Amino acid sequence: MNSRSVLSQILRRYHQPTPTSSPRRLIDLFSPVRGFSSLPRVRPAVRPSSTAASPLHGQHYGTTARRSSVLRWYHDPRKVAAATAITLSATAMAACSRYDREIVPCTNRSHRVVYSHQEERELGDADFAVDKARFVILDPSDPRSIRACLVTERIVHAAHRGLGLYDSHDAPMLRVTRKWGAASAPQPHTSHLRALNWEVFVAENGTPDVVIAPGGKILVSTGFLDHFSDEELAAALAHEVGHVIARHTADISGWFPVFLERIISRRMEIEADYIGILLLGAAGFHPQWALAELAKREKFARFSVLEKLLSYHPKTEKRLQLLSQAKTMKEALELYREVTAMDKVTDRYFPYHVKV
Repeated sequence: MNSRSVLSQILRRYHQPTPTSSPRRLIDLFSPVRGFSSLPRVRPAVRPSSTAASPLHGQHYGTTARRSSVLRWYHDPRKVAAATAITLSATAMAACSRYDREIVPCTNRSHRVVYSHQEERELGDADFAVDKARFVILDPSDPRSIRACLVTERIVHAAHRGLGLYDSHDAPMLRVTRKWGAASAPQPHTSHLRALNWEVFVAENGTPDVVIAPGGKILVSTGFLDHFSDEELAAALAHEVGHVIARHTADISGWFPVFLERIISRRMEIEADYIGILLLGAAGFHPQWALAELAKREKFARFSVLEKLLSYHPKTEKRLQLLSQAKTMKEALELYREVTAMDKVTDRYFPYHVKV
């Protein structure tokens, strides 16, 4: 059969009506033709289930239907968060075990410190020198410098007596805050206060501010002295000395991520408020002055909403609420009444004594 006859046969079959309306494949047309009957049938390609479509369709490559129905643990956000928290906790515990554990006076909180007493003082003095160099410092004989020194002496004396540095059997601040049945508990850490060299500097600065270094150096601005009374100055100094008593500068939280450090720093401010109001009462100032100083300082604050949100200090409303709690005020008033009663006895029987 020549090529012309083959072509005519194909055309005749193509024009014949078919019983089904579906289109016929070209290979079916050639199947009766001699020479094409032995051709193997080729099945149309079917996309395997293990191969997904383009990422434009929102699917993933190399994912079978069975695998897609089974989620691994790292596909669950809650399990990932839990695993991350466990890992961070284990890492933090391993890191904390390398450093000393101390008990904060008055609050009896246990914390880890990363610096020795000397290292803490050296770092604090270096930072304080930078802050001090920014301002003009008044002469020690200036009346404002003398005023700041006299108030500071009362606060420091109350801290030494209240924490038992003069006499371990006479520690009123530790007595009123000691928990019931805690006689065998670890003793609060106060030895770092013995080696401090307390110094007061008054800086020419219109912004009300009080800054303290771990080594005992204190910087008071003239703006604070111009707008605040001696009682309010004592409250601010007692708060700052509370930071030194608790060794907040040496706390391990300074090595934490920023978001964790900010949370812990706010708790430290609350802790310093608590120690400060006790110290204020032990120095012979009424505890209400701590609340008055906080409320008054808020009026001088010039912070935006974002700055308040990112601040390392808690909200003033919360601090005032915590200081006004009955338990806190009861302890502070007990110290205040005790020292004022002692002053009355001393003034009566020793009228020529020099009051610190």
